[in-house]
Amino acid sequence: MQTAQPPAQLRRWLSSVLQVPEAALNVRQIAGDASPRRYFRVSLSAGSPATSSHVPGAGDSAITEQASPNEPSEPPLVMSTDDETLIAASSPPSENNEAFLAVQKLLHRAGLTVPSLLASDLDSGFFLMEDFGDVLLSVRLTPATADNLYSQALGELSGLATIPCVAADLPVFDAQRIADELSVFPEWFLQKYLGLAQADLPSAIWQELLALLVSVFREQLQCVVHRDFHSRNIMCLADGRLGMIDFQDAVLGPVTYDPVSLLKDCYICWPRDDQLRWLGAYREQLMAQGVGISDDAQAFVRQFDLVGLQRHLRVMGVFARLCLRDQKPDYLNDLPLVLDYVREALARYHAEPAVGAFSDWFEEAVMPKVASQHWYSGQRTDEC
Repeated sequence: MQTAQPPAQLRRWLSSVLQVPEAALNVRQIAGDASPRRYFRVSLSAGSPATSSHVPGAGDSAITEQASPNEPSEPPLVMSTDDETLIAASSPPSENNEAFLAVQKLLHRAGLTVPSLLASDLDSGFFLMEDFGDVLLSVRLTPATADNLYSQALGELSGLATIPCVAADLPVFDAQRIADELSVFPEWFLQKYLGLAQADLPSAIWQELLALLVSVFREQLQCVVHRDFHSRNIMCLADGRLGMIDFQDAVLGPVTYDPVSLLKDCYICWPRDDQLRWLGAYREQLMAQGVGISDDAQAFVRQFDLVGLQRHLRVMGVFARLCLRDQKPDYLNDLPLVLDYVREALARYHAEPAVGAFSDWFEEAVMPKVASQHWYSGQRTDEC
């Protein structure tokens, strides 16, 4: 974890927003994510006066924007000394802060469970939000709880899928974005991490795979996509609800993308039969809600798997970059599962020429390099 002390500027901002002296604030860093963002839990020292329910200054516009005149307004959170807490974030400009505000507003208005935003300062990259607690979905998932928890999580996803695309001013997951995202795989995993030369990946093989993946993305229903909807970005709230965080990179993209993030989670593995059972239930839920997806269940599964191939190739590059550039080597420990997802999809769709050619190259050129890595045991975990 980075330095635990909050930036002095953040403390001053919190003092101003909450109308309490800096000395009355307890601000401690909590576990973050793979980004440069830092998160802090904010409370008041014992004996400090409670804040007003009206958050002044920077918070006025943020709270006003939570609801339109035609929507029920949500009362702002009141902070007191009775163990009440809020979350403050310090987020550099590189972290798409404007998008965070816009997507939070979009999801909130759609009735999805996202942290209420109390105040923000885009110039400084500061946010003050509702505290969803510390309990990640990943902690609660067991064979006994998975059916219920995944049903809840997929219910949240169905809410995303029903947001009209015209109401969402979001980037489109188009061919250029797909290619840009995939570029981290050859650059960071193959070349910078494994030491392969750029020419070792034949351009024709890579371009044919890319063209196939673009076609798979395009042929599906397009909807609002969270992009990182997995067990470490879903919170288990005290009232039994599930809440989503880390949504600022939302796009308009294929309907199977978020189910891949959840059911082929990079941090937890479930048997294929379970993945398909949950995916089938989600598809039926979408159809019952009138979401215009194909009635071809087998095609839906293929789209799920090949979108997963794109996602997991990208993640291999991202995890390598986190290790090499950002000094976060622990992400290498999650590479075996991601690698298994990639190889399983390549084997399953090997008969498709673009997949088969890439699969053969991958096994011949990449796997011998992978075999010497300290994190690779050689044991496939496809069946978990």
